[in-house]
Amino acid sequence: MIAGMTDQPIPSNNPNLVDSLLHPQALIIRQLLTRPGRIELNKMLIDDEENILQALDAGVEVETVYYAGDEIVSDTLKKKLVPKAKIYEVAKRTTKKLFENDKITRIFAIAKTPRPLGLDAVMKVQKDMVVLEDVSISGNIGAITRTSLALGVGGIVLLNTEPVDIFDRRLIRASRGYVFALPVIASTTQAFVQFAKQNNLQVLVTNAHAAKLVHEISSIPQRLMIVFGSEKEGCSQAITDAATLQVRIPIDPRVESLNVSAAAGITLYSRVGFNQAKK
Repeated sequence: MIAGMTDQPIPSNNPNLVDSLLHPQALIIRQLLTRPGRIELNKMLIDDEENILQALDAGVEVETVYYAGDEIVSDTLKKKLVPKAKIYEVAKRTTKKLFENDKITRIFAIAKTPRPLGLDAVMKVQKDMVVLEDVSISGNIGAITRTSLALGVGGIVLLNTEPVDIFDRRLIRASRGYVFALPVIASTTQAFVQFAKQNNLQVLVTNAHAAKLVHEISSIPQRLMIVFGSEKEGCSQAITDAATLQVRIPIDPRVESLNVSAAAGITLYSRVGFNQAKK
């Protein structure tokens, strides 16, 4: 039995009020707060209206919207929902019990998880793509996703990440919903290296000892696979060996390294002319 499920429903005339953890909608929400639950149901939770709207604009099928407390569902959001989508009110006390130690949100939705993309989708993109190897912090992935979209990058490849984790609610929030606006592919380092070699892709990595400076890549006329590893470990040897280009970001020697999000922003800005010129 789920902890806290002994609460009694609040008397109400609203048939769409979720007022207990025993409510069928509450059971689904609780399940989707877990990774196994998202896999089993092939659905995800999206927090905040801004992120829900981003998902809808990207063609994500939103099935149910929930609001709690003094929040309201805007007319803009209502108009974008499909006719069969339902809107539920969630009692304040039930909201707190639903999310427990997770971030509480007052407007959220349940949506079908988009179909995962394979590496073949890379070949449909004419712009540069960002490749993140073993970058596991949602805040970094989300920030890089936002920066990538802003600077015209064509998509993201997450190496050694499972497809279900692309649409984790924390990552969606960190990206401000822009994770829905770009092709996001989950793969492995081995598969990506093999794919890059087979398709003669230009793979770029940053290296503190590289001779070429990052601003010099602005004039390269071919699209690039721009790979970033974690700040602590950097890229793996397999990626470094597969790289066709290495560049360095000149920084003060007193600073050991840059956060991966900062390094990505600097590098991607060097390619803004190429990427924003592409459709």
